[in-house]
Amino acid sequence: MRPTPASAVRPRLARVRHRLGLDGNELRRDVDRRQRRIGLVLLLLFAAAGWLFAARAGSLAYDRGLRLEQRDAATRHAVTATLTRVDAGTRGRTVTAEWTDAGGAHRIGTFTTWQAVDGGQQRRIWIGADGRPSLEPSRRHERTVSEAVLAGSAAAAAGAGLPLLLAYQGVRRACDRRRYRQWDLEWAEFCRPSTR
Repeated sequence: MRPTPASAVRPRLARVRHRLGLDGNELRRDVDRRQRRIGLVLLLLFAAAGWLFAARAGSLAYDRGLRLEQRDAATRHAVTATLTRVDAGTRGRTVTAEWTDAGGAHRIGTFTTWQAVDGGQQRRIWIGADGRPSLEPSRRHERTVSEAVLAGSAAAAAGAGLPLLLAYQGVRRACDRRRYRQWDLEWAEFCRPSTR
């Protein structure tokens, strides 16, 4: 018989409460409860500080991405070109392309790419302010958003998470030393011969 969803959730919640030290277990020592409380406080600090780090780094990365988008929109434009020659090299393929610019003039340019291209292909290429072609499209807004999310996540992990994780490791070592001393004392008491 398969358990109902409600009955399947209760054991999971009980396990989570047990792992967090919130189950009122009488066998738990004071040092165990203290370590759990400090761990929860550090977790809450990470939630608060991590948000601040993520917001700041994400905002900076997003602003930088918007500036790059605007620069690309102002200085680059797309054309359809014919790839007349493709030479494979150790640093990618050197491609010669021919296209007609907005004024009707015939242009020829070369660029290097890692993309698989063949001579004779018609491809959309992007021309920069310096007149150099590239297969790399202008920066898209999706890239700006993804880089902002990545920067925010990395800043939260490195800026807030790492110091708090190191602090918790120090707390855990101190609690472990105290726990081991208590166990040694209790074992010594247990192994002491009875005077009866």
